[in-house]
Amino acid sequence: MPVPSSKAKAYLEAIPLEGTALPENRFKLNSIPQSISGIVTRHSSMLVQVVDILFDAILIMNNGIISEINQGFLSMTGFQAKEILGRKMADLDGWGELNFSLSKVVSEKIVTFESVVPRRHSIPVPATVRAVRALVGDSSILFAVIAGMTENEPASADLLRSAERYRSLFESVKDLVFIKDKDLKFSDVNPSMGDTFGIHPSEIVGRTTEEVYGQEVGTRIREWDMRALSGETIEDEHGVEINGERLIFHDVRTPIRNSAGNIVGVCGISRNVTERRPHESNSAIYSGDYRSKTMKRTMELASQASARDSIVLLQGESGSGKDHLAKWIHDHSKRSGSRFLAINCATVPQELAESELFGHESGAFTGARSRKRGLLELAEGGTLLLNEVGELSQSLQSKLLVFLDSKSFHRLGGESNVRVDARIIAATHKNLDEEVATGRFSKALFYRLNVFPIVVPPLRNRIEDIPLLSRELVGKVSKEMNLSGIPKLDQESLRKLTLYNWPGNVRELRNVLEKGLILWQSGRLKLDVPSMDSRTQDWSLSLDFTPGKKLNELTREVTKSICIEAIRRNGGNRTAAAKSLGMSRDSLYRHLRNHDARGTDKH
Repeated sequence: MPVPSSKAKAYLEAIPLEGTALPENRFKLNSIPQSISGIVTRHSSMLVQVVDILFDAILIMNNGIISEINQGFLSMTGFQAKEILGRKMADLDGWGELNFSLSKVVSEKIVTFESVVPRRHSIPVPATVRAVRALVGDSSILFAVIAGMTENEPASADLLRSAERYRSLFESVKDLVFIKDKDLKFSDVNPSMGDTFGIHPSEIVGRTTEEVYGQEVGTRIREWDMRALSGETIEDEHGVEINGERLIFHDVRTPIRNSAGNIVGVCGISRNVTERRPHESNSAIYSGDYRSKTMKRTMELASQASARDSIVLLQGESGSGKDHLAKWIHDHSKRSGSRFLAINCATVPQELAESELFGHESGAFTGARSRKRGLLELAEGGTLLLNEVGELSQSLQSKLLVFLDSKSFHRLGGESNVRVDARIIAATHKNLDEEVATGRFSKALFYRLNVFPIVVPPLRNRIEDIPLLSRELVGKVSKEMNLSGIPKLDQESLRKLTLYNWPGNVRELRNVLEKGLILWQSGRLKLDVPSMDSRTQDWSLSLDFTPGKKLNELTREVTKSICIEAIRRNGGNRTAAAKSLGMSRDSLYRHLRNHDARGTDKH
């Protein structure tokens, strides 16, 4: 605990411990110093002037009600006299600790103790208090001298001017600036914060984050505040709805320490970055209206994943839309207001991958001139997609596993531990079981990532969805290209889309539609669909050869796939498909139903 300033200490120690009795017609205050009691009797006006020029605070309370204060008290606390005088200290918000300490002063001898004095526009200040209590009839009068504790001299003109400049900056800055006490209640906010919420700043002071932002957002912000109270500096982005408008804020919060180095609160700056985050539709290529059962099941799993905060592993062929599904899960989760970041592990050079993910310190390698925050840090509060996670090196797999277990890591070349609250979604087109068996992928990391696996089906296995998917993609791409309107698809082109096998999946479909939109002038959108001659088109099948599967199960999967391919090649006409396979329409339906009854998707 710091010591009182030299002038304040000299002033306090100059007051004698014993006093003399006043005349019978005056208050009998045996503990009032003789020098002061004489002045009270003979020169009360002079006493007022002397008391008011003191840097230290003078406080007089009568039966718990504040009856007299000096200018030093007002300067120290930042309050106005009308806000203090005539009120019980116990009724003043934030004055609990000092009131409790003063209530223990019961003797007629001066008592010295340390406490905390609240300040209106800043954090509470540690102080040394000397107080004495006197009983006069039915009145209990308390006199206190309060000296703010600093390592330097008490407030000087320069210090007061600095405080004024700080206050002017605090009140004029457009960013939201706030201070919270150790109970994480707002102890001070600037006018910009009040303007944002449409209320006076005084209506925010004394309230919790949950009371200001709402329970869901407030609970998440409290987690960041608690980490700041533990000594961390947190930088995050989060979204919140204020007065019916969705706003995105970039926050930096840091612990507040007193002169003894103890954390006494949290200081934060919040910048509205909504305009920097262009409005994004919630992953428009995914909706709840798909016709294929396989895609409906996939979206059910994605919905369940969005409602939880666990790791998700997305598997599927290249171009099937794993990255879009990851964005959909993020957009529908409680982290939707925070960042969604992605890294393709296959395209980042291995020597740079660690720096991209975990960041680096200055001098960590040649060319590292300053500290860099990696994607994990930048995703604080949000989601990070590790696309093609199977391409990570063995060393990075080990470091990623440590992060998933501890939520912390070291920057490249760093020694301090960095803690991050970011959700991980991993995606890969590889069969990680096979990668583990060959030793190319860590078994421990695979088990850690495989918490909630979702298989994204290839486009050829959900031909029924192509009409809806095409319309969604045409609308999305038309907006990206700033076209004057959104054209409708030509029916013949739409039929041809259902006849193609789409080895490039949704990515290839988008390319075909985008090319058509580039050439489109007016009327309906006509497309140049590749390999339209389905009779000579090759076809391949990928089976889920999970250990333990029986031959009859695999045979049913092959039969179902052949039926689906026949339907696709016949433009969705199931009667024609059955005829091409040399079976009746009922037999075709029976093969599909039998497969569905055993838990496989039906088309």
